[in-house]
Amino acid sequence: MRNIKIFLTCATVVALGLSACKKSFIDKVPKSNLVTKNFYKTAQDAESALTGAYNYLTQGYGFYQYDNHLFTDGRSDNCYINGDDNVNEWPLETLSYIPGNTKLSGEWATLYAMISQANSVLDNVPNIADPALTATRKAQILAEARFLRALNYYWLVTEWGPTPLVLTTNYNGNYTPKRAAVADVYAQIIADLQFADANLLPTPANGEKGRATQGAADALLAKVYAQMGDYTNCLTYCNKVISGGQYSLVANYANLFGAANNNNSESIFEIEFDGTNTYNWGNGLFVQYTDGWPKRNIGSYDLIQAFKAEGDSGPRYQTTFQWQAPPATITMPANAWGTDATKPVPYCAKYLDFGTDDIVVMRLADIILLAAEANNQLGNLAAATTELNQIRTRAGVANTTAVTKSDLALAILNERRLELVNECWRWNDLLRANANGTINILTLMNSQHDATGKLLQYGVNGAGVDANHLLFPIGTNELQLNPNLTQNPGY
Repeated sequence: MRNIKIFLTCATVVALGLSACKKSFIDKVPKSNLVTKNFYKTAQDAESALTGAYNYLTQGYGFYQYDNHLFTDGRSDNCYINGDDNVNEWPLETLSYIPGNTKLSGEWATLYAMISQANSVLDNVPNIADPALTATRKAQILAEARFLRALNYYWLVTEWGPTPLVLTTNYNGNYTPKRAAVADVYAQIIADLQFADANLLPTPANGEKGRATQGAADALLAKVYAQMGDYTNCLTYCNKVISGGQYSLVANYANLFGAANNNNSESIFEIEFDGTNTYNWGNGLFVQYTDGWPKRNIGSYDLIQAFKAEGDSGPRYQTTFQWQAPPATITMPANAWGTDATKPVPYCAKYLDFGTDDIVVMRLADIILLAAEANNQLGNLAAATTELNQIRTRAGVANTTAVTKSDLALAILNERRLELVNECWRWNDLLRANANGTINILTLMNSQHDATGKLLQYGVNGAGVDANHLLFPIGTNELQLNPNLTQNPGY
């Protein structure tokens, strides 16, 4: 929400009072009841509370700015995590994480804190009687809050599997909820997004960039249905986004990223940063600045070879990577680009404007390629080929030579890889491809080599690492605090 101040109002205090405690994702003492009673009175209170929920996306202990990049592209074959945290971050690369990993437990709590922010809005805004808050705007506020709740539950269910459904800040004494089945979590996400779809506008409310729109709800619905394996509904919502007239591909890939390109014609949903009230510190941990911090998510040798195999050396390749000599050899995995620290390695180049780059959560090219995947899975090979080639043409590479359904599935998966580097979708793409039989994730990860030809042995470095580790474990701390939680298999 460009040019909107962070409202440090009671709305934020309400939500934080219910959720900020990092020792558990549910605060066992409802400290903010009195504040809630005094706060949710006016139309402005409703707007301020919603603004607080959006603003938490820009903070939130770094889930969207930082950690989810490690959880997705970093955990996959796309990137080398690198960095200086060999206790909590390096295990992400080898799928050898354990319940005591504080990186995982911290972001589990963060996602629930953001859900609590949305729940506070949903609990209290319906009771505001201020005539200035019209029924239409009230419905829109609730729809935006439900979109935010759905977005955070999407990441919980895809990264941890079964997860407690907390849908109110009024816990009625139930501070130790059980994990809900994956199907039930998806059903709630769909219900939230369908409500959002029915009540949001095609353009951001009040003209405030960064607000959820009908297109954002539809795009996330498409992603949810794809992850469920329901490609019929996935395609329905992909087509709704593509044919809705609100979005168009940016002609030159080089004009997709950077602060000057925030909220471009291709953008469906972004997390907004203005460099003052909201500040994107996360991109400083991926881009090679001379600030002394070891940078994360360095492009992998395998990813660079994938670009070369497609003859992709133009604007997409050049916008994705910034080749620079590292200040030291790569540490995680060790010397993955060789031992000569004078030779350049591929750093992330999509977020070069420190502090002011928006985080692009969803954009049109992603949805076009998702439509191609859905069409291919449904047997509509001609349509899938057309959509795939649309993205390849923009990238300046030749049309696909894939013809069969299986070959197209691999080609679409590869195109999504090249198109969406460091946009946090690679791991979930691999999960779907694994479920569809297109690839086997463990086989894929175990085949990875570094630039010297050394086998990296992803997925086999830790004892007991197997397909169960495609999901994260529930944190040890949460299991101790909530006796009704159960651990994921394999941990």
